[in-house]
Amino acid sequence: MSREEEDDNKNNEYVINLIKDAYRDARVSVDKDNGVIKVYTNANMLKAARSGLKDVLELAYTTAEHHPYWAILYNASEIINILLEHWDDDLSNEEIEEVEWRANELKAAIERLK
Repeated sequence: MSREEEDDNKNNEYVINLIKDAYRDARVSVDKDNGVIKVYTNANMLKAARSGLKDVLELAYTTAEHHPYWAILYNASEIINILLEHWDDDLSNEEIEEVEWRANELKAAIERLK
């Protein structure tokens, strides 16, 4: 391990300990590969999934439409967003039609990659 990696690990541990001290019931997740530390306070798995999806949606919204994977990312994340928003209740007919339309858009985008 390089000196820089050791310093990063020490800094991460310091930050994690500060968070744990400030939020005793917090759950801390460290994604070392991507350099991300997530702190969950009073978050169940559904809330954690919705939070992570916000990052995916942000990427989808800010990626140029000419990117070859944009349509797949955008429509897949919008389908997941609809599902997570209604996780504990039923989808309306309009929402089901939206999921179906986006699924067709996904299929068309995949076909364009071939």
